[in-house]
Amino acid sequence: MNPGTLHLFPCPIIDGETDTIPESVIAAIRKVDFFIAERAKTTRRFLKQINHPLTFDEIEIFELDKKNPLQDKDVWLMELMAGKEIGLFSEAGTPCIADPGEKIASFAHQVGAKVKPYVGPNSILLALIASGLNGEQFHFHTYLPIQQNDITRTLKNIGTDIQKNGTSHIFIETPYRNLKTFETIMKTLPSNIFLCLATDITGASEQILTKSIKNWKGSKPDLHKRPTVFILGLMQ
Repeated sequence: MNPGTLHLFPCPIIDGETDTIPESVIAAIRKVDFFIAERAKTTRRFLKQINHPLTFDEIEIFELDKKNPLQDKDVWLMELMAGKEIGLFSEAGTPCIADPGEKIASFAHQVGAKVKPYVGPNSILLALIASGLNGEQFHFHTYLPIQQNDITRTLKNIGTDIQKNGTSHIFIETPYRNLKTFETIMKTLPSNIFLCLATDITGASEQILTKSIKNWKGSKPDLHKRPTVFILGLMQ
């Protein structure tokens, strides 16, 4: 038997915002009964919200070990190799970008399975699209370093690249560190560089603002514990 298909399913970035998922994708999700999830609780809630036709007794959800996503791969690999259709879910948005699911997709390719992506919300790309910054040349860092000296050095390197090449630099942050990161940016980078703060994307409180660091200075944006994408660059 040929290997099955790994379906890379999106879920809402903001819990409950199921209208951000295309109906054609929801229809595809409803046909699958075996899922790999970054967090099983989130996946169960989403499946309930879209009225999956099967009961949870009829659905299998395997939760990834985030530190070692392939640690228990035999649990789902046997199913995939037997021709099973398997759905992969992130905690929020589209899987495999800044997400442990990339290792599952990589392994699926190595064993000859089909890997099928679906259209859905991705906070990183949506932020870049709306930022007004360079969308042709950009670098995604995931998270910046934790130590203050390291983050300052990284930001200075980013600033040099922006000034020299016009590259946009994108990163995300643990929500409780958002304000501290914002303040470090204000202290570290030249005033002519632009900063986009994209907060609560696709939610009712969504806010996407791009201003020069000069114009951001003196303000205190409402970022505390709110999922935020940071983008640094130059206006075209």
